[in-house]
Amino acid sequence: MKNRVAQSMFGKCELNSNLRPKLKLRFTKNIYIGSRSSIGDNARIIATAPVYIGDDVLIAPDVVILTDTHFIEGKKKILDTGTIQKKVTIGDDVWIGTRVTILAGAEIPDGCVVAAGAVVPAAKKYPPYSVIGGIPARVIKQER
Repeated sequence: MKNRVAQSMFGKCELNSNLRPKLKLRFTKNIYIGSRSSIGDNARIIATAPVYIGDDVLIAPDVVILTDTHFIEGKKKILDTGTIQKKVTIGDDVWIGTRVTILAGAEIPDGCVVAAGAVVPAAKKYPPYSVIGGIPARVIKQER
């Protein structure tokens, strides 16, 4: 995607960011992309709430970032419940492996590596510069 076009589409997109073709993006005005960050082919970002992507972030192909989720109210039918929108924050110097899913409200701190196929939930906190992976994602290694 041409960066000058991207700058007008997004909440913020630095000129030196690399956005690969075939991205699937919704609500782009809620997406903020830092300097020297790269988003791979077929990544999907649905930003009903803000998505903050820091500087020097590598997002591999087929990553999914979601900012809304359904909530469950007892025995009420799921289709009759509403949705909740929560921001997603990805710090600086982060590498997100292929086919990672990042759920609404998730925070990935500076320097983290997220292993391929992981699911990053909102409820977990991770230390900076750790390697995380699994379903749900957990710390695999402290201080990469």
